[in-house]
Amino acid sequence: MASDAKPLVLIGCTPFSGHMMPLRVIAKTLVERGYTVTFVSASKHQKWLEDAGCNFVPINGYGDWTDESLDTRFSAREKLPPGPAQLGWDIENIFLKSIPSQHDALQVAMKNMTAKHPGKPIVQLIEGAFWGGIPITSGARGIKPTGSIGIGIIPMVLSSIDCAPFGPGIPFDNSPDGRARNKAMKEQMIPMFAPLEKVFRETTQETGAKINCQLLDSVYVLPDRFLQMCSPSVEYPRSDAPSSIRFAGGLPKGKRDFHDPPAFWNEIVNNNGKKIVAVSQGSLALNYSELIVPTLEAFKDRDDILVVVALGRKGNKLPENTFVPANVRVGDFIPFDDLLPHCSVFVSNGGYGAFQHSISHGIPMVLGGESEDKAEVCARAEWVGIGVNLKTQKPTSEAIRNAVDEVLGNSKYKTRAKELEDEMAAFDPLSVVAKTIDELATGTAQK
Repeated sequence: MASDAKPLVLIGCTPFSGHMMPLRVIAKTLVERGYTVTFVSASKHQKWLEDAGCNFVPINGYGDWTDESLDTRFSAREKLPPGPAQLGWDIENIFLKSIPSQHDALQVAMKNMTAKHPGKPIVQLIEGAFWGGIPITSGARGIKPTGSIGIGIIPMVLSSIDCAPFGPGIPFDNSPDGRARNKAMKEQMIPMFAPLEKVFRETTQETGAKINCQLLDSVYVLPDRFLQMCSPSVEYPRSDAPSSIRFAGGLPKGKRDFHDPPAFWNEIVNNNGKKIVAVSQGSLALNYSELIVPTLEAFKDRDDILVVVALGRKGNKLPENTFVPANVRVGDFIPFDDLLPHCSVFVSNGGYGAFQHSISHGIPMVLGGESEDKAEVCARAEWVGIGVNLKTQKPTSEAIRNAVDEVLGNSKYKTRAKELEDEMAAFDPLSVVAKTIDELATGTAQK
C-alpha cells in the first residue's frame, strides 16, 4: 500500500527485454515498500507493468518499439557488421531519435502525477540507455523532477583517461602508456561520433534543452546521482569519474517460479558427477549457429560433460537439422538462477545480465560476443578474471572446447568467481535505490 510519506517515483526504461526486466524488479519492489511508481516505456509493456503495481504511461510515436520491432522497423542494422558501424547506427536510429517521444511521455506522466498528488516530490529514475530523461536535467521545457537518478544496467560507457573508448572491447590500461593509447583512440573516433553528437544536440534541442557534455557521458554526469548496478570490482576504475556515481552491487533479480521445467530437469538436479556446461545466447542475439551450435559440436564425444542449452525465449527451437549429441539437453527458456547453481562453466555471448547472473552464483565463464555491448562485457570478464574471452562472435568448436577445458582445469577461475560472488552478496541493490530516492526527495543527497 502506498505511503503518503514517500516521494513519487517516475521510471523511464528502454523497451529491450533485457533492460526492462531489472527495472521492473526495481519498480515492483518500490511498490511493495510503499512508493507510488509510474513507469514509462513501450505500449506493449503496459499490462506487465500494471501487474507489478505501477501506473503506466506509454511512449507514443517513434520511441514505441520493442525487441520484436528490430527485425521490421530497424532491419537496416542487420546489413551492417557487428562493431562500430552497427553500434553507430543503433545509437542514432534506435536511441537518439527516440528522445523527443520519450521526453514527451515522461512529461505526460509528471503532469498526471502532480495533478493527483500536488506538492509531492517526484524522483525520476532513468535507465542508462533511456536518453529521453536527459533533456529535463538540462533546461528542457516542462515539469522538472525533484531529483534525477541514472540506473546503469549495461557496462559503464563513461569516457575516462583510464579507459579506451567504449565499443570494441579494448583491454583496460591506465598506465602512462595506456592513457596515451586511450587518448589517441578517442581522437581517432571523433569523426565517427561527430555526426551522432550533432543528432544528439538536434533531438534534445527539440525539447528546449541545452546539453553541455558529450553524448555517451550525459546519463552519468547530468542526473543528480548515477547508480551502476554492479559491484565495484567488475567495472573499470576511473580516476576522473564524477563523485555522484555509486555502485549498487548487482542487477536486481526478481524470483521467477520455474513452473514448467523441461523433461530432463531431474537429470540436472540429480547430476551423476558429470561437469555441466550451460550455453546461452540470451534473448536478443538468436543466431544459434554462432555460439550454441559450435558448443554442441565441441563436446559431442565427451562422456564427462553434459551440455545444457538455454534458448532464451519460450517456444524457441534450434534450427532444423541441427545435430544434437547424446550428451546435450535443450530447453527453450530456463531461468539462469535455477540452472547456474548446477553448472561448472557458463558459455555466453556476453550479455550483461548473463555476466551478472554468473557472478551471483560464482560460476566461471567462456564468452564470445561482439554485437551491442557484448565485446565490452567479454573484455570485463577477462579483466576481472572470471573467464576466458574468445574475442569473436563466431568461435570455432575447437576454441570453445579449449577454453572450457582451461576453465575446468585451472582453479583460478572458480576462486575468482567465488570472490566476486561474495562481494556482490555484501550489497543490497534495491535498498541502495530506495535510499537514494529518499535522499534526493528530501535534499539530503551529497555528490
